[in-house]
Amino acid sequence: MVSLKTSLKRELLDIKKRLRSAPDEIAALKDLASVYVDSERHADAVVVLQQFLAKCPMDVDAMLICGTCYRKLGLLEAAATEFERAARSDPRSAVAYYNLGRVYDMSGRSDEAVEQHMKAISLEPDTAEPYYRLGVTLAGRNELEEAESWYRKAIDAEYECAKAHTNLGYVLDATGRSDEAILEFKRAIEIDPDNAEMHLNLGAIYGERGALSDAVEEFRKATTAEPTSAEARFNLGVALAGLHRNDEALPELELAVKYSPDNMAAHSQLGVALLHKGLFARSIVAFKRVIALEGESGESCYQMSLALASLDRLEDAARCLETAAREEPDDPRIHYQMGLVLDRLGRSVEASTAYRESDRLHARTSKQGG
Repeated sequence: MVSLKTSLKRELLDIKKRLRSAPDEIAALKDLASVYVDSERHADAVVVLQQFLAKCPMDVDAMLICGTCYRKLGLLEAAATEFERAARSDPRSAVAYYNLGRVYDMSGRSDEAVEQHMKAISLEPDTAEPYYRLGVTLAGRNELEEAESWYRKAIDAEYECAKAHTNLGYVLDATGRSDEAILEFKRAIEIDPDNAEMHLNLGAIYGERGALSDAVEEFRKATTAEPTSAEARFNLGVALAGLHRNDEALPELELAVKYSPDNMAAHSQLGVALLHKGLFARSIVAFKRVIALEGESGESCYQMSLALASLDRLEDAARCLETAAREEPDDPRIHYQMGLVLDRLGRSVEASTAYRESDRLHARTSKQGG
């Protein structure tokens, strides 16, 4: 079976051959742009589309494709120019207004985005996408009640619009209606069961509610749908660790770090998991990576001190705890651990001071909690 990549490559060679023999062939230029788009060579597609538009300046489809390529390249001003040109050329093109609204939204021009989405809705009131995009714009302005209304209209127009159910779930969760949010996330999964994001959303809300077993199930489904998703691996590892299933959590966190090497939270959770497994040297490596990514923090230095002390590297542990105490002077755990390390170093007077500070902070915390 010929792969899609191989097929596109052959098609590209055939079109270029046509253009060599007939450089002004309009159809060949459009075909070449189409192959570049299918190959995700958006910069090349833009060059060809501009050549095509120079010959066919009123081709709205070419303007729309060109604008989309510019958007995918992050060239939002150029994208807006193409979509504006398409809207002027065909004032009945809902697609032009929709795309223009999307680019305006991405550019921080939310008022203009709303206006364009409303134009698209007026032209195609039975299409879900403009309602959905208007909801996205309003949610971005934290106008959650209005966003909810438009997401519901998107669903009314097209129940199978999974992303409208998903975003409605976000809004419901943000406004304290987590039970309703769960229903929307489940509806999204029914529509698109192999979408990792859908399972991540449901797993996250289960995790927030403390239903970690349910969260694990959803995060596992997310990793099945997208095995190289660092987010899915991380969330699964954290949920498993929360259930004290550290043997299962550790490989998931290792994969999270593999797929996202600069993810500070993943390195931190991996360090904790390694610490609990008694793999102290590897835990230290993980926390050093955390410090390299975020700088010295009370938590990372405290956790690393536990691993260092477990390897009898007491002086190093004490230095880590001194840094931790500077960063988080009100954390009683740090002072208590300092007491333990100083005791083992034979510095009993300093250890007693550390214990007293820990007791004082514990008492203050308890009083505030009461």
